[in-house]
Amino acid sequence: MKKNIHKNPRNKIVHFLGIALLMGSIVTSSFLQPMMTASAASDITPQYTTNSSGIVPTNSWTIPGQNTVINHQGGDTTNGWDKNRSWNGDSSDLSDSYLKFGTDTSNPDCQIRKYAKETSTPGLYDVYLNVKGNKLKVYKPIDIVLVVDMSGSMNSESNGGTDRITAVKTGIANFFSQIKNSEFAKYVNVGLVGFSSPDKYGTNLNGFVSAPISKSDNQDNINDILNNKLAKSNFKGGTFTQLGLHQAQNMLSNQDSNNKKMLILMTDGVPSYSNKVVTAVASGGISYGTSFDYSKYNAPGVTSAFNNNQNNWDNYKQQYMFNGKNYYYNVNNLPINDTWSGTLGEAAISKNTGTEIHALGIQLANDYYSRHSLYLDKNAIRERMNLLASASHYQDADDADDVQEYLYNQAQTVLSQFNTVNQGTISDPLGSQFIYGDDTPTVKSVGSSVVQNLPTVTKSNGSISVSNMNLGKNQEVQIHYQVHLNTESDDFQPDYWYQMNGTTTFTPTKDSNAVEFGVPSAKAPGTAIKVTKQWEVLVDSSKRPDSINFNVTRTVNNQSTNWQASGILSKSDNWAKTFKQLNKNNQSVWLPAYDNNGNTFNYQVSSEATDGYISSIANKTNESTIINTQYGLIIDKYASNSTNKLTGAEFIVKSTDGKQSYTLKDNQLQQLTPGDYTIQETKSPSGYQLDSTVYPITLSQDGKWSSNGQGINVKSPTTDGNGYKDGFSIATDKSNNTGKNNVVRFVKNDTFKKFDLTVNKVDKTTGNALKGAKFTLTDAAGKTSSYKETDPTATFTFENLPSGTYTLKETKAPDGYIASQDVTMVISDDGSVKITNNNGDWKSTLQNDAGNNQISLTVNNTNKTVFPSTGGSGNELYLIVGGVFILIAALAGGYYVFRIKRGYRS
Repeated sequence: MKKNIHKNPRNKIVHFLGIALLMGSIVTSSFLQPMMTASAASDITPQYTTNSSGIVPTNSWTIPGQNTVINHQGGDTTNGWDKNRSWNGDSSDLSDSYLKFGTDTSNPDCQIRKYAKETSTPGLYDVYLNVKGNKLKVYKPIDIVLVVDMSGSMNSESNGGTDRITAVKTGIANFFSQIKNSEFAKYVNVGLVGFSSPDKYGTNLNGFVSAPISKSDNQDNINDILNNKLAKSNFKGGTFTQLGLHQAQNMLSNQDSNNKKMLILMTDGVPSYSNKVVTAVASGGISYGTSFDYSKYNAPGVTSAFNNNQNNWDNYKQQYMFNGKNYYYNVNNLPINDTWSGTLGEAAISKNTGTEIHALGIQLANDYYSRHSLYLDKNAIRERMNLLASASHYQDADDADDVQEYLYNQAQTVLSQFNTVNQGTISDPLGSQFIYGDDTPTVKSVGSSVVQNLPTVTKSNGSISVSNMNLGKNQEVQIHYQVHLNTESDDFQPDYWYQMNGTTTFTPTKDSNAVEFGVPSAKAPGTAIKVTKQWEVLVDSSKRPDSINFNVTRTVNNQSTNWQASGILSKSDNWAKTFKQLNKNNQSVWLPAYDNNGNTFNYQVSSEATDGYISSIANKTNESTIINTQYGLIIDKYASNSTNKLTGAEFIVKSTDGKQSYTLKDNQLQQLTPGDYTIQETKSPSGYQLDSTVYPITLSQDGKWSSNGQGINVKSPTTDGNGYKDGFSIATDKSNNTGKNNVVRFVKNDTFKKFDLTVNKVDKTTGNALKGAKFTLTDAAGKTSSYKETDPTATFTFENLPSGTYTLKETKAPDGYIASQDVTMVISDDGSVKITNNNGDWKSTLQNDAGNNQISLTVNNTNKTVFPSTGGSGNELYLIVGGVFILIAALAGGYYVFRIKRGYRS
């Protein structure tokens, strides 16, 4: 028989056509569906106006009191736009702003609307999409065959106790009940094919039972299916799914060709029977039979897999096995390894004729081709069951309730064929300037007739999709979700109308054209920041720039964000300007009033830097004052233990980075920029000891002074005895900023150097140095200082004399001289010197070198008459000289008297 089949030209043509049909089914099964197109949607299309203010509906309406959202009007092709410019936006209002479609706009096939309304959160909007259905004006009948697995595994004793038979019977009864009670029962024709496997010696020789296709309001046919074919049939044998599909398709083919065709397949396991494959094609790694020898079949037993073990087969079945064996084989160089090749091929041929196959897998389990050898796991079986069904029409049932629910839904699906919205879909992409709210999109029935099976709504990848929408007369669904206007985007522009969505489309049926919803637009306000500049100059305003750059951050509820932008304020602005835009990443950006969650933004200047100045910023809400202040150092020089200022000192001030160095004189103000510095005295006032100690000082970026890590906060030098301590204080008298702290004072005390007193002994008459004198120098406390004698011993030096009062006493005069009077010498703390009771010369000199200050004192001595003593000349010389003077005086006096008397005589 095999030979005759392949040589018959007629069979070859049939095989060729089968291959062509199957290939077309596999490649385009999702597209080549019956062209039952619902009433075409009208051409009314939303219109929009674009200008400098954004994009808005040309024919619009608004909600009173809401000025940030605008919606599209409703209308139809007969009456145009509804001209309704305003209503309250109540979502329970099911009359306003619908777009109506269909040839009869007084009784439209479907109606849609989309609108948005403000919430209590700024920038957050409720979005509503409504869709109303209707019933078709002209009904197209539908022919259905229920294809029921009647194999032994449907019995509870064969599957662990699950009563699959009763679940199927009850579900089918409910299926008929729903359809019969609808107004469409006479348009729904239903038949039955129950399949198991051929039983040569039993009661089911053909392997199937059937009930003819008849109207759903034909109670006799319903009784035959429920009470005879299903109730009285003995569920036993294998699972010959291909047989059930083949017989069901034959039944459909005998009906009116213009009717819609549908198979509803229900099976609980893998096919364990299949017909012999004559020709095949491959798709997705699976071999599909394209023609079959229906007189022969394979029967692997309890598995779908073929093998070479002939001991697995009953001898009486050999006549039904081609070549008397049951093992894998090749057709068209393609392997036929299991029953799926025949079963899937049969389904593909059926679908290619226009039949829509719905399939239910009841409690699927793994497929073992031997006791411990797995052939296909449950997921692989589910994938093949999906291939049996038309696209998106496969479903699992895990228990009896799932079976009954499935059949209930199938009845609804059947009835939806008479709805104007059948398997309708919505595509709703999000507008580029919007983001979704945190809510999950919801859908509810809002029409007077409840929608039992609500459509599926999903949100992903910036779009909301609605599918499986079936709406008839008086049925309406409403989809709701929320969106935020994305004010935080750098592209945001205040008071500009942005479309809330992209083109939003509604497709009533899978074969109809899409129509457009009207898309709302929304806008949000902007704000501004006022920036003012103040200058506080100490010593030099010539370096003030013509403009400054500043950075701005924004906060929400006093919490900082990672947003930052910059601006430029210039002299030409008179150092004050209000900014509505700033620069961010080389892009000009606007300043929105609130964030994506409706929280108010507060813009503030965060930083600004101008060379030579320290910036401080005073912030208010959306207002900042930048204060640029020069900071400086002044040094006051004092004598130790005194409040007397000294002059003549010099200091060097250096930055630790080596970039700055200044030489300062006492009482000189020097401007400093933030950094670390050292101060060191390089020249002391005359007469004072140089102190080379290095003193650190730091000026921080925010204008804080410190030294050695300790802040400088005192407002005046710290007193110490009769003077001040070395150190730093804030020079409030020199500071000119608001805080009176931009100048720091450094006080440095210098100790007066000690004196060396040099006493020079000379003859008063001749000025010659005299030797042999002795002196003592006693201070006010009675302490005597020692001295050094310099050869010749006419010079005496008293060293390292501190300030105080001293008495110089000549304790031994040079021989022949009278001792000098005591000399009082006062050395003051300021280095001044005063000497009294001195008949000689003196002077004091202040030194700037390493040596002590100097006092030079000349002490004159007068010689005295020396009287004779034993062996000496005594006073004779003095007596002789005195006598001579007396004699001369007597002679002069006598001569004077003689002249007077002579004058009288004359």
